Amino acid sequence: MNNENQKRFVRPKRESGAASQQPQSGQKQTGRKPANRNPQKLGVKSAKSGRPQQEQLPVQQNGNKPKNQKAQKEQRKTPVRIIPLGGLNEIGKNMTVVECANDMFLIDCGLAFPDNEMLGVDLVIPDITYLRRHKNKVRGIVITHGHEDHIGALPYVLKEIKVPVYCTRLVAGILNSKFQEHRMTNQVDIRCVRAGDHVKLGCFDIELIHTNHSIADAVALAVTTPLGVIIH
Repeated sequence: MNNENQKRFVRPKRESGAASQQPQSGQKQTGRKPANRNPQKLGVKSAKSGRPQQEQLPVQQNGNKPKNQKAQKEQRKTPVRIIPLGGLNEIGKNMTVVECANDMFLIDCGLAFPDNEMLGVDLVIPDITYLRRHKNKVRGIVITHGHEDHIGALPYVLKEIKVPVYCTRLVAGILNSKFQEHRMTNQVDIRCVRAGDHVKLGCFDIELIHTNHSIADAVALAVTTPLGVIIH
């Protein structure tokens, strides 16, 4: 082969930079290919915000909670108030207010008889100023038994606060004669219950429990509140 043919078939030399980038023929390429990873999941800064972007997980919004769960939480934060309007450190005028949030009810509504210093006074009833201020919260009156120091003030209280009265059958019979005397039989809502029944008044659940007393058809009360159970 002459010199002209040799010059024709001579291959051009490669540059050093290109040789370093491409593997030589006959050799296998070593190393793993870089995985196609999402830069947003790795916390890589984006070009727009300049802050690392993390993978967002589904978050439950507070607005999706049922309304009754919100109401229960609010009631649990509200304290339960037990306010004796009468019958504390005295004989007679038994009346107790149980209050929580926007609900309250009365346990008994009795009177007291005057002592020797109360000249010209026939009966003594509890001060119901607090009930007048919050009459829109009162859900009802629950009577435990039929003694006068537990039911005697009902005709006077029900003239100002129109709420249902829950009592046993014997107490209902005594109250009917009392309301006839005051000419308000058609103005009173008496609802007969018995031991073992539950009465729902606002956020309170009241269970009537049979008990022995000097008068028949008497009951004790187990009041379930958002903060616990009250035994009366």
